[in-house]
Amino acid sequence: MDKSELDQMTTTAMKFTAEVTNKWTSRLAGSPACLACADFLAESLSKFCDQVDHQLFSVRPGAFLGYIRINIVLYLMALVALFLKQPMVAASVASLSVLITVMEFFIYKEFVDGLYPKKQGKNVFGRIEPTGEIKQQIIISAHHDSAHIFNFLEKDPSTYVRKVLAGTGTQLGLFVLTWLILILMWTGLGSDILYWGITILLAVAALNLYPLWFFYAKEGTPGAGDNLVCTALAMEIGKYFAKEKAEGRALQHTRVVIGSWDAEECGLRGARAFVKKYKTDLTTLKTYNFNLECMYDHKALSFLRSDLNNFVPLSGEMAEEGATIAKHLGYEVGVHPFPFLAGGTDAAEFAKAGVEATTLAAMDWENREADTAYHTTRDTIDAVDRDAVSRSIMIGVQYVLEKEKALLA
Repeated sequence: MDKSELDQMTTTAMKFTAEVTNKWTSRLAGSPACLACADFLAESLSKFCDQVDHQLFSVRPGAFLGYIRINIVLYLMALVALFLKQPMVAASVASLSVLITVMEFFIYKEFVDGLYPKKQGKNVFGRIEPTGEIKQQIIISAHHDSAHIFNFLEKDPSTYVRKVLAGTGTQLGLFVLTWLILILMWTGLGSDILYWGITILLAVAALNLYPLWFFYAKEGTPGAGDNLVCTALAMEIGKYFAKEKAEGRALQHTRVVIGSWDAEECGLRGARAFVKKYKTDLTTLKTYNFNLECMYDHKALSFLRSDLNNFVPLSGEMAEEGATIAKHLGYEVGVHPFPFLAGGTDAAEFAKAGVEATTLAAMDWENREADTAYHTTRDTIDAVDRDAVSRSIMIGVQYVLEKEKALLA
């Protein structure tokens, strides 16, 4: 593709993102706005895809961040137990709190979801079929739901990491110190002074939890950079191959799927539902998931080789292939692990099912700038880096072409 065509594709993706985010200024999973947006995306996909489908699934979006307040209540319950000289109860409650954190945030399991109202999510995806036998499929994916506003990032991004670590450390401290009390009591090494000293320390440390109660707002972000523009640029990649097909230059053996998942911002639930339903198809036909996230800074463009707080390995081969393709195109693109406590991307759900997957993102996950747009009301089209979008389109197109070329070699 020449520069003028790439510029036009980039402009189209940016305009589409502005249109959608202006029409649905917030798209929290399960909301009428998010469902309406999914229908609009399906209609848009139908204009160039051979087949378009949608998938309805149940989701309990309140659980993913709601566990934070559950843990604060559990902390206070453990304190009461300590003041009532019931250290076993306190240690048990503290253990439950740690378990909830590990399950809901560290590995994104649906552990306390049943406590929250059920809502409906909607995935949409379109296929562009090759002319010959289908030997592989490449799923270019993103998500269309937007996040709750993170109050720490909205008001004072520089304190985000400190506040999160302080709160998490306090809850972990409760677990460690309550069990320390029990061990000292069981071994006869404890004393009343030590017991009450630890209890008072934990009571004072509870102040670190106060900000966490207000960690997020009820309202959602516009979600332009995270992540509607990624759906838009994925669609541009799809349009490119649809146009090639219409002009007699179709892929011969590679199916291209353009997917936009719902409920990513509440624990990757949409991608999980898709993988669960189509796992047989994904694993019997060679499948690659080329996921897209957070187009904020082209200087930070990189492929992920791990995901989900660095607990889930992604395809190192895909990441390296993508970085090599980028280098040949003249772009500097790195390969990095996903930072601990940074969350996860939809690629993790595909990887857990045995599908080769990686995520291309244009964001520094660890450093929060003073005017960060991520998970704030500033996440409008103005926050999107046009160069990141343009380069991601080009890398995505070339990745598909290289995979097709490998089949024909």
